[in-house]
Amino acid sequence: MLLAAAAGNAVSIFDVEGGNLREGRKISSASETTATCAVWNHNNRILASAFANGLLSINTLTAREPSLCNLQEGSSPDKRVNAVQFSAGSRYLISGGADRVVRFWDLKHQQLKHVFPECSSAIQTLAFTGQSDEHVVAGSEAGVVYLYTQNGTQSNVLQVDGETSPVQFLQSSPHPFVRDKVGAVYGSGSLRVWDAATASVVSSFEHLHWAPATALAFSPVSKNLVATAGLDKRIVFCDIAQKKEMNCLEGPYPITSMSLYSNGHSLATGTSTGHILMYDMRRTAKPLSVHLIDAQKPESVNFLQFGSSLDKVRSMDDPYSRPKAKKHHSFSMQGMQSSLQHLATPKEVPAARASLSLPSSPLVQPPVLADSRPVTNRTNDPTPSTTLDTSTQQWLQRELETMKQALSDEIANVHLEVLRQHQAQQTEMTRALQDVTKQLQAILAENKRLHDENDRLRNVF
Repeated sequence: MLLAAAAGNAVSIFDVEGGNLREGRKISSASETTATCAVWNHNNRILASAFANGLLSINTLTAREPSLCNLQEGSSPDKRVNAVQFSAGSRYLISGGADRVVRFWDLKHQQLKHVFPECSSAIQTLAFTGQSDEHVVAGSEAGVVYLYTQNGTQSNVLQVDGETSPVQFLQSSPHPFVRDKVGAVYGSGSLRVWDAATASVVSSFEHLHWAPATALAFSPVSKNLVATAGLDKRIVFCDIAQKKEMNCLEGPYPITSMSLYSNGHSLATGTSTGHILMYDMRRTAKPLSVHLIDAQKPESVNFLQFGSSLDKVRSMDDPYSRPKAKKHHSFSMQGMQSSLQHLATPKEVPAARASLSLPSSPLVQPPVLADSRPVTNRTNDPTPSTTLDTSTQQWLQRELETMKQALSDEIANVHLEVLRQHQAQQTEMTRALQDVTKQLQAILAENKRLHDENDRLRNVF
């Protein structure tokens, strides 16, 4: 699995295997400014990165040499980008930051599609929500959550009286049955889950953390389970249906970011000390591994996100590659055009995975005898390689297990997508039936009124 971490002045990409992190590429800004956010697209082919100087870059990582381009050039501190997010199909990208404006980018046509109405304060976090990502939610520094439609109009404001602490992080539920649910954590340590369809609070946990809550993650498996983390070093698990705290983990460092993998049990947390802690929720409450990103200059991990389980990218050969934003091309660069044309997940995923996973050295081939005549002296003949050596067998076994896990994850995701589509169709059908019922009631009322009028006229004349 892949993990992107925005810490210090760079975005680091890790390959996670068995709880251990192997660092790969790093992406940084030419001005060595702070990296604030890094998000994967739906098939791990593109990584969007944001920086404190206003730089918003798109990084295509499918090749050995990544192609980079700028959606927005870095200029000044007031252009700081705090959050970016892809839509479900990766066609759209939203960004927001210190200038209090949400920008809606159309990556297919390579243009800025909408600039949403200005918020009252700086934007801290963003997310798409709804059955088909029809809404955009933005959390502000003033504690207000703004709800927008994709056409650029503001549809609602989600706010609780007396809450003035900043919205530190928000996320839309990935579960297909509750895609309208949006969770938000605040500087007061509180957690609130909103229903974007009704603009109402579904569940509220006041002062869940005694320090600012900084991260939130919905479970992709259970629609009612949500995890929050904060500077009090705690990870708290809550059931939003029963409205109660389920469990709590104590960490060694203040937590600034968190991500939950699509399998529902692999959890990563980033800390204010520059550490990444990996957990397996099935086994133990203690971290599987603790990784320090930069031992010479440890800085806070501002953002963490696992890549999708689909089409894992294994093009992280060069761990010292640090592409600079100064060398980025314009927004219409050819590499960006080609990468955006291949946003869809390839159909032959297992074959692609296998080809990317081949070792650099060829396998040892069994020797071929010159002729088939019997040989009397076999003392100097090499032993026939009827089976692969132990290391190769182990490698093949690992690859088979990896491919099996990938196929299992893909089947699970397809199943969830089918359920989501079914839920969306049910919702549309319910709305259509409600509209038909209202129209039928109006027709019956009109018919009764005409019947009464007919009786009245008959009595008069």
